[in-house]
Amino acid sequence: MAQYIATPSWLGRFFTRIKRVSIEQSMLVIDFRDNTKLQFRLSEFSNFSVLRNRLFSAEINLSDRNNTCISFLNKGQADVLSKTLNHYFANSLEQKINKAKTQLKQYALDEFLRDSSIEILNKTVFSLSKNYAHNQILWQQHLSPVSIKFLSILSRTPKVTDAVAQLRHKYEQKQLTLRDNFYNNVESNPLTIEQRLAVIRDNDKNLVLAAAGTGKTSVMVAKSLDLIDRDIATPDQILVLAYNKAAAEELKERFIKRAGQANLSMTPPVILTFHALGLTLLRNAKKSTELSVLASDALQLKSWFTAWLSEQMQANSAFLKSFVDLLYEPVDIFSFKNSAEDEHYVRINEYKSFAGYKVKSYQELLISNWLHLNSVEHEYKPAYKIKQRVGTGDKRLNKQYSSFYLPKYNIYLDHYDIDRQSNTPSGINKEHYNEHIALKRELYKKDNTIFLETFHFNWLDGKLEQRLGKFLKQHNVALTPLGDDKTFALLTNSGQLQQEAEKYLKCLQAIRVEQLTNTQIKQRIKQSGFKNHQRYAAMLITIHDAYTNELSRQNAIDFDDMIIHATQVVKKGEFSVPWSHILVDEFQDISGARMAFLNTLINKGTGIRFTAVGDDWQAIYRFSGGNLALTTRFEELVGSHSLTVLQKTFRYNNSISDVAGRFVMQNPEQYKKYITTHVQVSTPQVILLDDQYKGAKSLEVKVQQIIRTIQKNDATASIAVLSRYRFMLNRVEEHLKNKKQTNTLHFWTLHGAKGLEADYGIIIGFEQGKLGFPSNNQNNVLLESLLPVQDSFTHSEERRLLYVGITRAKHKTYLIADPHACSVFIKELVNDDYPIEVASTLFNLSSG
Repeated sequence: MAQYIATPSWLGRFFTRIKRVSIEQSMLVIDFRDNTKLQFRLSEFSNFSVLRNRLFSAEINLSDRNNTCISFLNKGQADVLSKTLNHYFANSLEQKINKAKTQLKQYALDEFLRDSSIEILNKTVFSLSKNYAHNQILWQQHLSPVSIKFLSILSRTPKVTDAVAQLRHKYEQKQLTLRDNFYNNVESNPLTIEQRLAVIRDNDKNLVLAAAGTGKTSVMVAKSLDLIDRDIATPDQILVLAYNKAAAEELKERFIKRAGQANLSMTPPVILTFHALGLTLLRNAKKSTELSVLASDALQLKSWFTAWLSEQMQANSAFLKSFVDLLYEPVDIFSFKNSAEDEHYVRINEYKSFAGYKVKSYQELLISNWLHLNSVEHEYKPAYKIKQRVGTGDKRLNKQYSSFYLPKYNIYLDHYDIDRQSNTPSGINKEHYNEHIALKRELYKKDNTIFLETFHFNWLDGKLEQRLGKFLKQHNVALTPLGDDKTFALLTNSGQLQQEAEKYLKCLQAIRVEQLTNTQIKQRIKQSGFKNHQRYAAMLITIHDAYTNELSRQNAIDFDDMIIHATQVVKKGEFSVPWSHILVDEFQDISGARMAFLNTLINKGTGIRFTAVGDDWQAIYRFSGGNLALTTRFEELVGSHSLTVLQKTFRYNNSISDVAGRFVMQNPEQYKKYITTHVQVSTPQVILLDDQYKGAKSLEVKVQQIIRTIQKNDATASIAVLSRYRFMLNRVEEHLKNKKQTNTLHFWTLHGAKGLEADYGIIIGFEQGKLGFPSNNQNNVLLESLLPVQDSFTHSEERRLLYVGITRAKHKTYLIADPHACSVFIKELVNDDYPIEVASTLFNLSSG
């Protein structure tokens, strides 16, 4: 039955088709004289109706989507109808406001406001605030004072982003007060404000950046304890993932110890490594978890792979040829931007041909190897005995060296680094180089010498071997292929088979860690600019297939399978994700495969809150799959999040902090952090010394002298000697073995030192060259193409490695460098006026 009926006025009977307007079961119904009708749900109205009286009638403006206006109504009836509509809307609005209060309390006052909750509050809270701001006078006429007060407070912050920030800040301040006693006692020292905020912030995704010594482990332990103590989660609902087994054990011990210290009786959360988690999930899903011996024993893996390579090369001539062709990564010297790059290339690459010659370039290596594999005896860089002088003045050729000489046939072979237009690589004078070529040609012709010329563009066209073969056959040079057996023996006896096995095994590890498909392998190698990218990709795909087939034959898995297969188990719903919180340690070193595993857990779980703890300044494990971009581009690659930066360190002093922080932040890709230190000093505590002793280089003696100096001042102090490479540490350790020491000595590689600390640090190995620091060892360019992409800043990871080294020391860090072959890092520290003490006059590097 219709209620609250309004009919047209006497004017309405002439100017409108409306028969009547009524409210029927929460619907506003407009009946027309042609027996049609229009209906509105009262719940669809977004605002109060407005009654306007005209001279002989009234009209009602509705707040539906079309802002409908009903005109020419009877005044009295329209007044009653309007009041009834507004009564309906007021009741509805009061209910919405009460719901908004409840949800605001639930999602923003009783817990940290999560990104996923913002959309809920947008619909129920922030939209109300927005509507109220536009209709304050009207709403104040119809709503209760309590509701108006609530809406007035909300409307003071019209922007949702500002409102979210204020609500989060309010929650944080509340918890800082309520939990003050807990935060004061949960660790050995009261938590800093930044550490407390890292504990409190419980967004869907949270990133905690913790510079060296700022207490990231304390945050992880305190956050777990806090969640349990506040009944937000039970221990079995919290998953903590550590980088390795030792770190997992340390976290468990710290949790138990700190729980007891805070008088909390509780069991630890689930603390595992990624591999242990994968294994747990596979066992839960009744999947095979037999670990292959290839995964657990590096020697067994190398033995299997070398045997497989040997079998392939002896059974398949095409495979053997491909293996030989790919022994060295192609290098195009025309890609060098300047002469410095060319000099660097020559300095760090050592090409030794099958004939035993150390040749200058990659293309000369190809020529020498081709000659040897075709049984052509040859000499490298022989002096040409000039019978007749050619040229005059500066353009006179007094002494000549050819690239190769074939003594049996008296043939000279020269390889020229020019393109088809006779252009030379950057840094080589084109005019002078081509004049030299012309003089050599003149000389050979005058002497009636047989000579062959090959060019850079022959190699680019893939016709270098073809040109060699054609020319030598024309001059009756016998080309006798060495034979597969002899070629294989040559590879084995020269050690190149073992060397290549190690290279390809590292590539295999990168493929496994990154979970690269065949298509991705092809793409990455091609994008790196490899000339033979298709052949390299084919070789790697063959190797990867052989490895996975061997695992299948064994009915076993490796460590990467633990993550790969566990991810699939979760995706297929074969494991029910029980966790509400996942915390990940050392996030800066996470691989793409591990991140994919985490995303699968998060997506298949229910409302999981994820916290990543790490330090982009200490990302030094790219070689094992660490993808720093997941940290530095967290918003883009992982998602919207709350960021907390821990910037107070208790380990080292302000001098060490200033040097290390400034050095690592030269890279614009790194987060900016402004570290404060608990310990303050007024003089430099990073000291640079040379490695000279009595006029000669003696690194070992210099380290010994520093240790003696420390011992005199602090006989019980711990001292760490650190280096980029283990062999340097071994030299120093051997030298100090029989020397009397009262101090505790450690010998750490810079990679192995991460997470460790000592009272004093001595960093060695600052030299130029292949085994210098920063490392210029780029022999495995193929591996580089498969690893996660790194930023373009020069020596970016090596720079972070030095940051790790400098910040291992609590009191002083000593840097020992060769002043005569100085590392670019040392040059920067000296020439750019870093606040260090240069304790040697030999470091006058400004001109260098």
